[in-house]
Amino acid sequence: MTNKEPSPAEYVDKRLVKRLRIYLTMMIIMLAVIAYEVLTGSVSISWALGGILIGVGVGTLVSRMYRLSWDEKTNHVIGRIDWIGAIILICYLIFTFTRTSYLSQYIQGTLLSALILSITAGTMLGRVITTDHGIKKILRALNIQIHENP
Repeated sequence: MTNKEPSPAEYVDKRLVKRLRIYLTMMIIMLAVIAYEVLTGSVSISWALGGILIGVGVGTLVSRMYRLSWDEKTNHVIGRIDWIGAIILICYLIFTFTRTSYLSQYIQGTLLSALILSITAGTMLGRVITTDHGIKKILRALNIQIHENP
């Protein structure tokens, strides 16, 4: 009989895990497209990395829209939107829908598409990293031992 160590996902609400998996999947696809654009020479690596870094910053700020907490009833970490999160969500949606119009004043074509993909992928990366950090912080505070796979 094996003594299986619990993973962090066992202590996290299924909807939150699903959301993080969707972000990771979309981010990987976008990063693959960006890598292709860089390898074919359509976009310089500095533009791609710059977009990703901007996106990580935005993603880190936007990840605040979900307040992570421990739910005693289900014994899971859950994410809920509070009023500050709602304001951040509104600002994020405005940014998402208007970024192309702002950026298209300065750049066009493939570079614009790659930069938008880089910012979006970086945003998802920032959200995943910040949410993962928040989950682990809550679990450590509750003295729940987690062991991640190498």
